[in-house]
Amino acid sequence: MLSIFKINTNPEKRYFGFDIIRAFSVILVMNMHFFEMFSPSIGLNFFMIPLPDPVDMFFVCSGFLIGYQHLKDVHKMDEVTPKYTARFLVMRWVRTLPSYYIVLTIIVLLSASVTHHLDFPMRNYLFIQNLYEQRSKIFRETWTISIEEWFYFTFPVFFYFITSLLKINKKKSFLYILIFYIIVCNLLKIYYYYYVFPNHNFGQWLNFREFVVLRIDTIAIGLLGAYVCYFYEDFWERNKYRFLPFGIVIYFGSIFFYWGWVNFLQGNEFATFYHFTFYYLVSPVSIVLCLPYLKTIKFKNNFINHLVLYTSLISYSLFLFHLSLVMLILFAFYLGAIKHITGTLALYAVTALVYIIWLSLTFFLSNLFFNKVELPIMNKRRWIIEKLKLND
Repeated sequence: MLSIFKINTNPEKRYFGFDIIRAFSVILVMNMHFFEMFSPSIGLNFFMIPLPDPVDMFFVCSGFLIGYQHLKDVHKMDEVTPKYTARFLVMRWVRTLPSYYIVLTIIVLLSASVTHHLDFPMRNYLFIQNLYEQRSKIFRETWTISIEEWFYFTFPVFFYFITSLLKINKKKSFLYILIFYIIVCNLLKIYYYYYVFPNHNFGQWLNFREFVVLRIDTIAIGLLGAYVCYFYEDFWERNKYRFLPFGIVIYFGSIFFYWGWVNFLQGNEFATFYHFTFYYLVSPVSIVLCLPYLKTIKFKNNFINHLVLYTSLISYSLFLFHLSLVMLILFAFYLGAIKHITGTLALYAVTALVYIIWLSLTFFLSNLFFNKVELPIMNKRRWIIEKLKLND
């Protein structure tokens, strides 16, 4: 049974606690998209459910893992070179861009087959569709990938500039960059609150939270965790059980405060200002407080852990396939089917059946894509680095 979820990797060398978060966050975002789309048909209000934000979890863990590995790499070198910067970009871009471009192109071609009009959304190909405003008309859920890609590009470039050109040491450079992200993004949030979205309604907030210039600081808070873990390891290890309850209480308190605001239980001006500005500072910090404990969790050879690891490994493919490909197609058939259904029980049964089909098909296609496309391309990274002569 374990072989079903086995992918050739060494789980003992991974931070399994982060795999748990990655698997949980991708399953959560998939289900949130499903219920957001299907709940009106069965008379449910999706926003009445107090759910955590999976994007925060993923961004913070991503920032930590990339930042921690970066610190280990750069402190093996005498100086940060252009080759290292290029190598960093190759490692990240080869991991993410080919799969993204393949799926985006499939969606564009499928759309053209329906509309009989071929339109290549260059904003999406260049990741500028949500740089400072939301202008995406296709594959909109990938606003998160756009934020990640801008982080992948700006972070190593900033680091090279500060260390090599300004001659600031690596420790200070890393700290200055993450502080820069946090300060600039939060100042921009306040500016957007007062001057770009003056109505402060929930629909504007849904757009507001998707902009690169306003959300890249969430990843930077993960960098802050990496900075503390690397340079103050004793402090990090010593307080892992002290930080955990604080992180959990703050995180869930933040979720319920958000739930109250969305459902007009906390409709005052402070609640609105907080959610447009500092909500995405407090929530990520609470996740960072949980990371010292999560980093200590070890993989165990059982069914549940293999399922979690498997889901974590194919999480990028799951994210790419679940909505704009699989769900939208099934939803079109679903809308046609429910026209002929009158009973509430039958409606729930059809919705449950569509959910099972959607989840199974998403996992099947994602597994196939991961093993046949994503993984082979990812395994070419070292070869590409050798061909480009980027090794020091």
